[in-house]
Amino acid sequence: MSKIKVAVLLPFDQAQREVLEAAGKERCEFIYVEESMTREARLPLLKEAEVIFGEPGIREIRECPGLRWIQMSWAGSDVYTMREGFPKQIRLTNARGCFRTVIAEYILAVLLSMCRNLKQYADQQREEDWRRIRRETLLYGKKVLILGAGDIGTGAAKRLKAFGTSVTGMRRTDRNYPDCYDAMITVGELDQVLPAADIVIGCLPSTRETRGLLDERRLRSMKKDAFLINVGRGSLIPTEDLVKVLEDGHLGGVALDVTEKEPLPAGHPLWKFDRVILTPHIAGQSFGYSRDTENRVLHVCCQNLERYLNRRELLNQVDFEAGYVSE
Repeated sequence: MSKIKVAVLLPFDQAQREVLEAAGKERCEFIYVEESMTREARLPLLKEAEVIFGEPGIREIRECPGLRWIQMSWAGSDVYTMREGFPKQIRLTNARGCFRTVIAEYILAVLLSMCRNLKQYADQQREEDWRRIRRETLLYGKKVLILGAGDIGTGAAKRLKAFGTSVTGMRRTDRNYPDCYDAMITVGELDQVLPAADIVIGCLPSTRETRGLLDERRLRSMKKDAFLINVGRGSLIPTEDLVKVLEDGHLGGVALDVTEKEPLPAGHPLWKFDRVILTPHIAGQSFGYSRDTENRVLHVCCQNLERYLNRRELLNQVDFEAGYVSE
């Protein structure tokens, strides 16, 4: 019986490879495609594969006649769903569930930093300036609005509840939501709820419906001292709209792990605002950064490989119509 060929683009170490190969139960032949390989060197390896773990380019995918399934290492799938040309006969699954902890901790880190002015104090430390900033706030008692009450948003909601906040989520349907939310809205209710929020957190994927959702009008409808965090996709907030709002003194603090254009160009106005925290799309880092998250991705790969081999339904199948894994 011929073995299923599995091309692995993910930088698993030897111990992780052994776990993956055990899940293959000697029914798979694993082809490890090194990150340093050129496209010309790796394409012949990908062409042999029935399964790929990782994120090959769409041009590469279209040149793989035997490919039947791709398991991503990312939670966001817009690299495929928002572009033309992905072959519809290929199943696509993502790593939903692997990032709820690491991204929730990022959200808490930047929120607490903004509440207690830690960025400004770090600036003062460099200047040897021993001076108190007479403007602080607590998380306790705040009204939080989470745009995107899926896996990542819910991971944040659970932790924010422990700080005594009131949490409202937004998603396509407001039915059967977890008890870490005090309320759930749909996008049609956003304009009514947004002005009351003290903290707004973007956890949305990039879809036609979410692009530009927090435009200048909606940003100005937020409280003057509200905090805004975006860990989903940069397309949620038109960058120039945000700059205009900040230049007018609106919003108390902003933390962006994602921007419309990445990397954010040198000289862009967002670099200069002292009440803006910018990080280079690292809220959900895994390989080379977080061993815990790496192993979560490995676990999903192993689970789904076993399901694939036994002809069972795969976990985290991406709905191309919705642009993400449907609930």
